[in-house]
Amino acid sequence: MIKGLLTFYISIFSLTSLIAQDLFFQIKVDASTANTSETRVFTDMENAFKQFMNETKWTDEELELFERIKGVMVINITDIPRTGRYQADMQVQSVRPVYNSNYESIMFNIADRKLSFDYTESQPLIYTKNSFNNNLVSILAFYANFLLGMDFDSFSELGGQKYYDEALNIARSAQQQGFQPGWEQFGNLQSKYALVQSALNSQLEPVRKSLYLYYRKGLDMMEEDPKEARKSVLEALENIQKANKLNPNSPFITVILQTKSEEIVQIFTEGDMTIRRKAYEIMRDIAPANSQDYEVMIK
Repeated sequence: MIKGLLTFYISIFSLTSLIAQDLFFQIKVDASTANTSETRVFTDMENAFKQFMNETKWTDEELELFERIKGVMVINITDIPRTGRYQADMQVQSVRPVYNSNYESIMFNIADRKLSFDYTESQPLIYTKNSFNNNLVSILAFYANFLLGMDFDSFSELGGQKYYDEALNIARSAQQQGFQPGWEQFGNLQSKYALVQSALNSQLEPVRKSLYLYYRKGLDMMEEDPKEARKSVLEALENIQKANKLNPNSPFITVILQTKSEEIVQIFTEGDMTIRRKAYEIMRDIAPANSQDYEVMIK
């Protein structure tokens, strides 16, 4: 169901008025599995989340309409332990447009499970840097900043640094406030803290640089010079492979591979066989669980 909703909401971006300053996120709150007959609060929640993500000024940059980051959040309410307290699973996905094409590449896709937050109908959601924020605001602001970091990295080498730094500040504050689960510093490789900490690990800097190689010098150039574009994507994979040997099971690498594997296969179903075979061998090395899916790259 979540995958279908993600596809649906991505497809209607062009039909929706763009009011975003830095982000353009579609939000869906689904309480069908929770034991409740209440509906109004979830409509209010959906609208509040959308307003918070899309109307907050997250950057100092003046982004053009087409530069604003598109994304989807699907929040499945799983339980309501008491009035105003909600437990949920959330899927977060962002896309990046590819220059000289109508194609939008999925940049980030993650499931954040077992969330717990408080929400009161009509309450304002306000984010203040370097200040205490409640768990709900922290979750939303974390993803806003992390996705901005990835997007800016894709347009210039390490260009998203300040957004990752802000995401780390949010994670530290949430962890210190004892918000659990999802913010653990240790013992949970799926936590938001672990994700941003791994992205900022100096040994994984080549992975962040790979976002620039993959997108700006790779996909953005695919229409103009597909041979050189594939070489850039291959170089990005080589960087990820080297970093993966130093940091196996890194959350940042894991998320990138889970998000990009299908697209990488599609990129290398055409072009020079030598390049395709190298890409095939790298993918078998860094993401062996899906080895069978890579066979098409060398046929």
